[in-house]
Amino acid sequence: MPFPKSASNSKEVLNLGPEVKEKCQREAAYLFKLEQSFKNSLSDLKAHVLQPLVKAETSDQKTRLQLKEALFVLEESLEALCNQSEEHCLHLKDTLDTLTRKELYLLKNTQRVKEVYMQYFMAFTNYVVLCGFEHIAKQTSDYWKKNKKILKGFHLDSASNMSLSVSLHRVFHEPIRLQVQKYIDILRKLSWGLKKNLETKRITDALATFIDLDKWIRQTVDVATLTKTLWNSLGSKLTDLLFLPERRLREDSKNIPLSCGDGRLLLFDDSLVIIQGSESNSYKLDKLWVEAPVDTSSERNQLKIIVPEEEFIFNLKDSQDKIVWLWKLNEAIRQHLDGKLDFPLWGEEGAENSYNVPAYRFAAYTFINNPRFKDAVYEGDWYQGKLHGSGIMKWPDGRNYAGNYEGGQEHGFGVYVTPGGPEIFDCYKCHWKKGKMHGYGICEYGNGMTYKGYFQGNQRHGFGILHSSRLENLPFKYVGHWENDKKTGYGVFDDLDRGERYIGTWLEDSKHGNGIVITQSGLCYEGNFQNNKIVGPGIILSEDDSAYEGEFTEDLVLTGKGKLTFNNGYIIEGLFSNKWGSGLRANGIFSKPTKELNPLITSKLQLGSHITPVKDRWKGIYDQFTDFLNSGSEETSVESFLGFYSKNSREQRKNMKNRTTTTKMETAMEHFTDDPLDFLTCDDPNGATSEKLAPNQCNLAERQQLKEYLSKAFESSHHPLGKLLQTLILVFQGTFSGIAMYKRLLSMAQQEVVSHAKKLFELARYFLPKSLEKEYSSTGDTIRNDVNAYTVTIPLILPRFYPDLFMLYMLYHEAEDSLYWKGILHLELLSDTKLLDFLEVQKNLWPLQDLHLTNNQRISIVKDVCFTSAILCFQKISTTADPQDKLETLMKTYREIESTVTRVLKREYNLPMDDLLPLLVYVVSRARILHLGAELHLIRDMMDPSTEGGMNDFLLTALDSCYQHIQKEEMWSSLPK
Repeated sequence: MPFPKSASNSKEVLNLGPEVKEKCQREAAYLFKLEQSFKNSLSDLKAHVLQPLVKAETSDQKTRLQLKEALFVLEESLEALCNQSEEHCLHLKDTLDTLTRKELYLLKNTQRVKEVYMQYFMAFTNYVVLCGFEHIAKQTSDYWKKNKKILKGFHLDSASNMSLSVSLHRVFHEPIRLQVQKYIDILRKLSWGLKKNLETKRITDALATFIDLDKWIRQTVDVATLTKTLWNSLGSKLTDLLFLPERRLREDSKNIPLSCGDGRLLLFDDSLVIIQGSESNSYKLDKLWVEAPVDTSSERNQLKIIVPEEEFIFNLKDSQDKIVWLWKLNEAIRQHLDGKLDFPLWGEEGAENSYNVPAYRFAAYTFINNPRFKDAVYEGDWYQGKLHGSGIMKWPDGRNYAGNYEGGQEHGFGVYVTPGGPEIFDCYKCHWKKGKMHGYGICEYGNGMTYKGYFQGNQRHGFGILHSSRLENLPFKYVGHWENDKKTGYGVFDDLDRGERYIGTWLEDSKHGNGIVITQSGLCYEGNFQNNKIVGPGIILSEDDSAYEGEFTEDLVLTGKGKLTFNNGYIIEGLFSNKWGSGLRANGIFSKPTKELNPLITSKLQLGSHITPVKDRWKGIYDQFTDFLNSGSEETSVESFLGFYSKNSREQRKNMKNRTTTTKMETAMEHFTDDPLDFLTCDDPNGATSEKLAPNQCNLAERQQLKEYLSKAFESSHHPLGKLLQTLILVFQGTFSGIAMYKRLLSMAQQEVVSHAKKLFELARYFLPKSLEKEYSSTGDTIRNDVNAYTVTIPLILPRFYPDLFMLYMLYHEAEDSLYWKGILHLELLSDTKLLDFLEVQKNLWPLQDLHLTNNQRISIVKDVCFTSAILCFQKISTTADPQDKLETLMKTYREIESTVTRVLKREYNLPMDDLLPLLVYVVSRARILHLGAELHLIRDMMDPSTEGGMNDFLLTALDSCYQHIQKEEMWSSLPK
């Protein structure tokens, strides 16, 4: 048993009053004589008793190693006791001889003295338990027959009926314990008659320490004697199995009966042993829990003992026996966990209520019966016999799990590693529920594949991304939904070797239902798939913009009715056969394009009209979010959804609950990156003392606060909305970027962004502080105070989608933008005045003034550099992703043009369309905006529908007219040379 560690207080100085000092001085002389006698006695014991025993034991080759080691430890502890006694004597002599040191050694070094005595008696009792004195008495009987005076010199009862072993036992025990009792007597004398104050507390504390030490010595010796008796009573087989020198018996069911079949229950200071015949089962106390179940159906007194993998119910005769066993079991467990013996061990009044056994423990255990954990070694936290908390499980076959447990099973975040071959391992870093993978996880397989997504019941289930190593023969990437470990539902599959992408629905790892295939060469087809093959009606778009709509069989074989439209407008409609790309056979009607038919019609065809509706495409992602909301936002469900583990989340959450109300939005959101649970306790961002604003100002301020709140939520990976947005960005990139970015997917992409914005706007209500909830209507998506998905969430999330989305707009409008840019380059050749003249802008609107420099020279100086402020303003249209900001830029450009004209005319002037269009063409041509067609159509597609009509439509129509006008080739040909 480890000894209690206490720091020595030898450097402390006593500040005692005159009365106490005088008493200490009087007792010091008596104590000095007492300690001198004790020191001499210890020296005699060491020289004349112990050393002969050690010499005899060392010379005997047959003596057990345990006995020799125990005797050597006893010798070392006696040596320590001798050294301390000598130091005590020197200190007392110094106290008597000088006036500068008045404190007693026992007061100055109380803990140190206690530790030395405890070390000695632990060594002594270990030797007792080993029957060392009985053994050594036999070894040295001849020696003691010749030296009887040595034992008599210790003033022991030398009656003829006392055995030599008992005499030796008393020689090594009684004089030393008697010295402790003498210390107690001296300290009692010192404490008598003294008033209780800080000066005398040192004396009373020391007295209490030595009284406890005396009790401990008495009980330790008694327990050792009982333990020795037990070992002598058990058979050799059980003794060999259970015996340890430091192990002590705490209770025996023979003394206080309790039913355990025909067996016997032994409580030791480190374990509980159940003996059945010649067999025994031992249970370590650090993995043992005791309960006293209440049986209302009978008056039986029962104890329930819980150990890993087993539970036992014991019946006792009466309630008193139950109380004693319950107390002794719990005291033994507590003291074993503490690593020391407290005072008292048992028996004092009220002791049955004195124990305080921790229900949560840390321990190591090797499983025996559990089928999942059989032969595995666990090291970690426990609760009531079950794995609970964090720990590490290692199986003999190389598997291991490190993470959280609850109720005996993996629960929470954990890392599971399993061998997949020589030096190959599969690593699962994910969340668990009731022993199975459940929630978000990352799995790195030994074959190079990686899965990032959700699990249910140990299988990939929900949304997830699986991709192989690019070093494999057939590299791939799948972004989509899973059911029972198979691709099922909506998903996107990239064949990285062929440069081909499939977008559509799946069923049990096969393309099934409506889908789109895009090849690296530009060929794409949309239709119905069964078992990975397209069948039935569909459409094929080739790289040269030819389009076929009709019936298919497997492997793109055209069969039955169809319509083939060429990029020049020619059409064949009838019956088709043969495989696409292998020469078509057709029986039908050939038509030439009419004047009304746009030859570019096939280049503008969009895919996705027959595919899964946009609201259902990524249903699995939103279902996962809904499940999280329905879970009540518990710690484990939060971590499971977010995909990480926050060790201190519960403690931080307690601190958040106690936090006072904040007064700024920044304070309410500042902890999102610290703890995933902080969003559950968001404070009122306005505080209790927010200033009153006018209605319009209030709406504007609250709308701004709402956007600030959601902006920080979307930016944080520790916030559910931020996690959701990150996932949506991943699927958007996986669908519309990379190897198969294609202009014919623009409509699908634009619909998805708008759909995500609307759903995020609806879901945001679950996380808003009360002060911002009024910004939402009862239905959540009804426009109120200009607060909706277009004004709140699209401006916040669009920059994340913008690079890929705008690239699709650029590809879709590439032909028109190319013509537009040619027109810009031609117009750039003209000077400002020539361009204004060419555009037929009324000269009275030109911002010019004539200055005469000389008689022979005249130059036109441009005032405001010909609408420079409007040009600079319009150039900002490509610096923002927010369509509302782009609209506002266009509005400001219009105002700048009108303001410049007003200054030129020196009067208010509202530009009619006839005057605005040429001026706007001038500003647009000089602003040199690349991809203006893409910008223009993005604004129209993503703007708030509630703002349609009025000035916004007027300006967009005017800008579109300018864009179309600049593209016209007949305009370039009429430019002045």
